[in-house]
Amino acid sequence: MTSVDALASTFQKVLQISESGHVEQLMQALPDLIPHDDDTRAFLAEREDIISFLQRLLDTAATNSNTADVPKYKKLGAVVAQLIAEAAKVEDTRDPIADAGTIPTLIQLLKIGNAPMGKGVQGDTLDDDLVVQSLRALANLCYDHDGNRERVLEVQDGIPEIVACLNSPSKRVMITTCGALTNITMDNEPVQIEALNAHVLSPLLKALQGNIDEPFEQGVKGAVSTAVIRVMSNLLETETGIQELLAADGLSLLLRLLKYKHDKVLHHTSAGTRYESAVEVLDALTTVLESIGENDTIQRAIVSQDLLDILLDFVDRRPEGVAVAKTGEDLATYTEIRKTVSRIVTLVTMNDANMVDLPKKREIIDRFKQWMTNGFAPLDTAEEDEIRMSGALCIGNLARSDETCVSLVQEHDVARALLNLLALEVSRVKQSGTELKSTVKVLHAVMGSLKNLSLAAANRPIMGAMGVIPKVADLLEIPNIKPVQYGATGVLKNLCSGDNEANVYRIISGQEPPGGINLSQCSVPSAGPKTPLGKVITLVWTATGDNDTGIRNEGGRLLVNLIRACHRGRAPHLLKTIVDANAIPPLIQIITGALLTRSRTSSDEGTDVPEDEHHVHFDAMPLEGQVFPMVQNEGIVALILVADAYPEAIPRITRYSASLIPTLIDILRSGIQGIETAKDAQEYEYADEAKANVCVLLQSLISRDDDFAKRLQQTALKEILTSLHKSSKAHPSVPHPAPPTLPAHPRSPPMDIGRTGTKSARNLASQGPTRSELLASFGSGRQVAVDEGLGLREAVGNLLLGL
Repeated sequence: MTSVDALASTFQKVLQISESGHVEQLMQALPDLIPHDDDTRAFLAEREDIISFLQRLLDTAATNSNTADVPKYKKLGAVVAQLIAEAAKVEDTRDPIADAGTIPTLIQLLKIGNAPMGKGVQGDTLDDDLVVQSLRALANLCYDHDGNRERVLEVQDGIPEIVACLNSPSKRVMITTCGALTNITMDNEPVQIEALNAHVLSPLLKALQGNIDEPFEQGVKGAVSTAVIRVMSNLLETETGIQELLAADGLSLLLRLLKYKHDKVLHHTSAGTRYESAVEVLDALTTVLESIGENDTIQRAIVSQDLLDILLDFVDRRPEGVAVAKTGEDLATYTEIRKTVSRIVTLVTMNDANMVDLPKKREIIDRFKQWMTNGFAPLDTAEEDEIRMSGALCIGNLARSDETCVSLVQEHDVARALLNLLALEVSRVKQSGTELKSTVKVLHAVMGSLKNLSLAAANRPIMGAMGVIPKVADLLEIPNIKPVQYGATGVLKNLCSGDNEANVYRIISGQEPPGGINLSQCSVPSAGPKTPLGKVITLVWTATGDNDTGIRNEGGRLLVNLIRACHRGRAPHLLKTIVDANAIPPLIQIITGALLTRSRTSSDEGTDVPEDEHHVHFDAMPLEGQVFPMVQNEGIVALILVADAYPEAIPRITRYSASLIPTLIDILRSGIQGIETAKDAQEYEYADEAKANVCVLLQSLISRDDDFAKRLQQTALKEILTSLHKSSKAHPSVPHPAPPTLPAHPRSPPMDIGRTGTKSARNLASQGPTRSELLASFGSGRQVAVDEGLGLREAVGNLLLGL
């Protein structure tokens, strides 16, 4: 006979006993109806008659609670609730059991079992059994079932009745109540709010406090703490839960419990239940702290309430040896817990107010620097990856204002610590057989920190003199670390931004600059592929994948910075070096979005090679999202400056006319009413300054290249310019109608550069920057004019005269 056949036969016997009215016999027979495998549970789900029968028994137990036979009916209720709890362990039974009306009746039985406690009297074992089995039934019915959670919420005083069970002195009831609340409040904010309104946090926090204050009971208090923390994890998903936790000083309690349990781990020299229990609590506790650590208010409270040291101490203090762990799994769990704590600290540094306060505390910054040395010796390098990464992330998160960046570099010397960490990780990457994943994350964090630090203008000469440029440029040649190379390119871009001629020289030449450097007087050898400039251009030429958008645009912006600096410094010979290094195609790329089609070679430097051998034709439209108006404008400005200071480069620009002309025309025609947009052209919004720059560039190119001028005459450019001239307003300072020449020191303000924002360990991408991150970096900012004295109307008029 199968288990299903046996269950069916048992039900017939139970049904006969029930009809005879012998409750005692019924209670003796009912346990045989409890399903013990999924087949019998599935059988119950299909038997509406059995489910209805169980609901009638529940009603009988609940309605006879005021008779002289109360104990008998409490026992009946407990047995039937246990049967339902076992049946509801599979998904298929939960709907039919709840549809029968069991949930309100189970809550009614809870009320009966809680009654003695509500009168100040400790319930007996029978009361505990009724409560525990009713809670188990509710918990299983609500497991992964939002509809049944709603049913519990709809029962008047249903949630408060469950919360009331937390006041039971029975640890068994306490743990079961927590389990039920965990399932019932899972991913359901209305239920979570109702539980909070029932003051659920008070008994939960009291239970955790008892874990610290009272002597340890073998395994029991640890089990209570773990169960309590799991409920709190759900409740603290809401802002209401966070506020109530802080109001009750609950955050301090959680961190004191973390310290208490960590001390248990540190001071036990032999394995056993206490160690395992402490690790279990720490595992649950750190999971909750990491979750709520993303809340800005929690981040601030950890610092303002002087609780950060507890987290820092946890990372810094490790058990001596491995003998404390009963199994390798225990030790692995503790190792992961320690990593989690380091990530919580990283979250704390993401808070804006903490960004101001923490750099003022030298001992804290020194700890972050120390974390970055973990694994140098004698600890295992791989085990400390997450700690080193967290140290670098903490520095990067704090480096979000010029004042803080200057303090971190010039007072705390964090850039040197980051360079030391960079050297360690690069050496690991270069070792054959080294797993790259964790190392790449550390490198990614280092690049993010250096990038933020280099945004402070006062730090750039210091970081350049420190040797940041060659060490960062080395990363550009390592394969399979594109996310890191995106950050590395950004660091180099920042370091040559503004008036940093020494760093510009370092990037172009790969050498240290002479004292009192003046770019106009510097002699620079050819920029070979091993100079930082050569490495950047090689990287950009090979960045042809869909996920390489960031590298292409960031690399192009770096070249823009170099060109601005050389033009401003009256160094056409350096511009020639940049052009000879094959910098024009990457600039064309950020303007048009079209991709390079083959690797860079020395033969590409000639001017007589057809475009199709160098670059995709513009008719093959660039991938969506490959261009950004602000970056396009920067590329256009760079070409203007090159054409102005080094006219010999113009043929290298006009070589790509098939790609360049349609893009420039689309920029001019954007926003003009009545002018048809090119087929498949992507719509972007361009400022008048960007359109004026297009006119200046086109005028420069047609003045030196007759073939380019002829190509323009075959387009609708004149019609577009005429419409644009009519619709644009005159600039206050009208220049002479003759073709303009750029001043010796064109104003062309430096590009907008923004900080990378805060990063948590979970947010470190393994596939390069996300679309939202690219938009944050490239999608906004001013589109400045190369000559701020030249208005759009005047620029259009000048170009029309030249056509």
